[in-house]
Amino acid sequence: MELFVVGTSQSVAPTRVRERMHVDLDEVYATLGSLLTERGVVEEAIPLATCGRLELYCVAREPERALKVLVRLLGRRTGVPSDELRTHIYALKGQTAVRHLFRVASGLDSVVHGEAQILGQVRAAAHHPLSMTSKGPVLHRMFEMALATGKKVRTETDIGRGAASLASASLRMVERDMGSLARVRALVIGAGETGALMARLLGKAGVASLVVANRTEDTAREVARPLGGAGAGLDRLPELLHDADLVVGAVTAGEWLVTAEMIQDLDRSLSEQPMRFLDLAHPRNFDPALSDIPGVQLFDLDHVFERVEAARAARAAQVPRAEAIVREQAEVYSRWFRSRDSVEVLKAVRRQVLDLARSEAERFGQGRSDEEKEQMRLLARSLARTLLHQPTLALRDADPDSPEGRFMLEAAPALFGVDADREDTSESN
Repeated sequence: MELFVVGTSQSVAPTRVRERMHVDLDEVYATLGSLLTERGVVEEAIPLATCGRLELYCVAREPERALKVLVRLLGRRTGVPSDELRTHIYALKGQTAVRHLFRVASGLDSVVHGEAQILGQVRAAAHHPLSMTSKGPVLHRMFEMALATGKKVRTETDIGRGAASLASASLRMVERDMGSLARVRALVIGAGETGALMARLLGKAGVASLVVANRTEDTAREVARPLGGAGAGLDRLPELLHDADLVVGAVTAGEWLVTAEMIQDLDRSLSEQPMRFLDLAHPRNFDPALSDIPGVQLFDLDHVFERVEAARAARAAQVPRAEAIVREQAEVYSRWFRSRDSVEVLKAVRRQVLDLARSEAERFGQGRSDEEKEQMRLLARSLARTLLHQPTLALRDADPDSPEGRFMLEAAPALFGVDADREDTSESN
């Protein structure tokens, strides 16, 4: 079996392309159910979806075949032509895939180096309720080690010190264009993780008024009330837009929530009261045509990525140490992954030899007293374990990636007459 990841992110695809590749996680898991159980394309899988990336980590016996199937399914689901799709996705295998996930969890593959939100997003992917049926021991250990690596990088380096989240970086970008927010009337659309974070940042920045709009009005109120703001339902959006100077989009939706026609129909002078729109949603919440309206300025994730690129230099000195930690931890994981063959062969050999020893002790113990039978069992087991000592050391240390180690692991089952793939249902000896 081999590990691989296939995906797209802000590093290879702009927002307009990424949102075309957007797939609901429930749909991903529904498709995985078929690939895992019916077709045997993949053995394990965990999707990771954030505003900047969509990735699928997999274990497969035939990775090349699995990759072709997954890319074909993505193209069919999203309608993106194959040639365009291949331009905006990447596929990484083996150690490279492991190191990639560890870099992601450490914030090294984020637009803002060291940003803290990504670690929570990796944790959410690893512990997603539906992942319980799609992941196995390989990906479970990989994601848990990725989380540990992310924590280690933040503990042992200063890469996260002063690192902005994407939301705070976005707000700073808007502040540079708008100046003081003291007179700004802010409207945040969405009360999820990003929307709630933006609401808190705007409240801290001292905006003149704050309204949070959400599909569920009670949730909007829960977010807005501690900040001195108001909550509202999305059905009041046209009315709320009329009184807003800054509108933030952070809702997962399949259509524009704010169109150019909605803004043109507002009964207000945009020359006297300009409007800024900050679109942090994926797919986007705001019609790109908004930017063509005089008095309206539209920022989306691509604008944010461009603006914060220069800020990476401030934490660049911490990157080498962080990358070294990632390499070290990825190698630890890869040694474990490679050792799985050794472990299975070793378990099978030990099981076979101890089973034979027990059988022989029982055969020669027929007709003898219980005490003599027990002594024979103890002697047979002791002798078997003594004979197993040297083969155990050799198999345990065998490197499946070296010719010598691979030869030993392939020869051992034949030499001892064992089936390494047979499930061990016997009791411990």
